[in-house]
Amino acid sequence: TREEFMESHFVSSEVLKSYQELLPLPPRSMDSQAAQLPTKIKLLYFDLPGKADAMRLALNHASIEFEDVRLTREEFMEKKTSGELAFGQVPALVVEVGGKTTTLVQSAAIARYIGQLGSCGLYPNDFVKAAQVDALVDQATDMMCPVLCAKYQDRFGYDQALGGMEGEGTKLVESALQTTIMPRHFAFFENVLAASSTGWVADTSEPSTADFVLGPQFKQLASNEMIKGAELITKYPKIVAFVKKFYALPSVKAWNDKTESA
Repeated sequence: TREEFMESHFVSSEVLKSYQELLPLPPRSMDSQAAQLPTKIKLLYFDLPGKADAMRLALNHASIEFEDVRLTREEFMEKKTSGELAFGQVPALVVEVGGKTTTLVQSAAIARYIGQLGSCGLYPNDFVKAAQVDALVDQATDMMCPVLCAKYQDRFGYDQALGGMEGEGTKLVESALQTTIMPRHFAFFENVLAASSTGWVADTSEPSTADFVLGPQFKQLASNEMIKGAELITKYPKIVAFVKKFYALPSVKAWNDKTESA
């Protein structure tokens, strides 16, 4: 063992302890991983696609049972006021593990958590590939930031500076979004997809967490009037093909067919 090796080379216990802290821990056993699997999952969001669509689709794709809770505005405000939501926002994922209930928040963190639960490879075991998936999810968040700031001006403190949704400042921001900001972000992902041999954003053999984040996001942006999304997306054929490929997944199609008929 590494301990025996260090001791045989007359290394002090203090140095040995420091050395152990620097080395990665051994892989967790299957038993320890199973102990961390939730026995109950509830996804909290409004009755619309929004940020939760990626999570609903990923959970369904991974064959993970969950309760799809669609909150009314009143129910959301009650949970927000009570402090149940750490940052006063949804989506939130309520998980029960070992008899303990925890509410997880922040979309990217929830997406990564879901990706590590299933056995369908949404989140890679390879550290480098996992970091690439993380980077794409984070870039997806960056892409949405300017749109959200322009749309929810009072939340981000821009309402006075921009003059509200009909203000002159907002018009300037919308022009920048349409001509510079969003084309730049779309071009990033167009290049990523051009370099992929599989059609998935992280060049994985099967869809990853990043695909489940970006598929719904691009679909929603394509119908966003503020950025003239319907016109914008047609300029990026790789993205168009990616969205089509994503929504052709049997699990995604089955979920959408079920929810649309409900």
